[in-house]
Amino acid sequence: MKNKLFLPLILSFGILSIQIALSGQQRSWANEVYINKMCQRQQDLPQIERFTVYYQEEFSSPNQTYWLYAGRYQDGAVIFCISEPNFNQARELNAEPLQFQFIENITQDSNNSTFLITVREGNGRNPPLTNYRLDLVNPNKPVLTRL
Repeated sequence: MKNKLFLPLILSFGILSIQIALSGQQRSWANEVYINKMCQRQQDLPQIERFTVYYQEEFSSPNQTYWLYAGRYQDGAVIFCISEPNFNQARELNAEPLQFQFIENITQDSNNSTFLITVREGNGRNPPLTNYRLDLVNPNKPVLTRL
């Protein structure tokens, strides 16, 4: 008797899973943060318009605290943003060589407002990597140095 009920239940679950996968809907997790292309937090964006924040770090500049954060698009490209805490005054970071690239790594340097960023030049197998130092002592005028 148990087997007669178990098989239809498994088949129903499998069909439902396939329907969800084919519909293009993707579950959003409660802890994921989404931003739009203007770097503003917006949790109700359709998947085609959203970037998922995967990196966020707080840093200080003279007399002000900021967030540097990066949102990944569904194709893997990344947008870098800067804001005051809680996504206030959010804007795209003015550092063109980093924007909409494939990012391998981001780390905050021992200097509070300096970040080391590795860009993956392509999304294929063993692409070249380029390292940058991003200095945000003045967040309105970031200094990007290729290492």
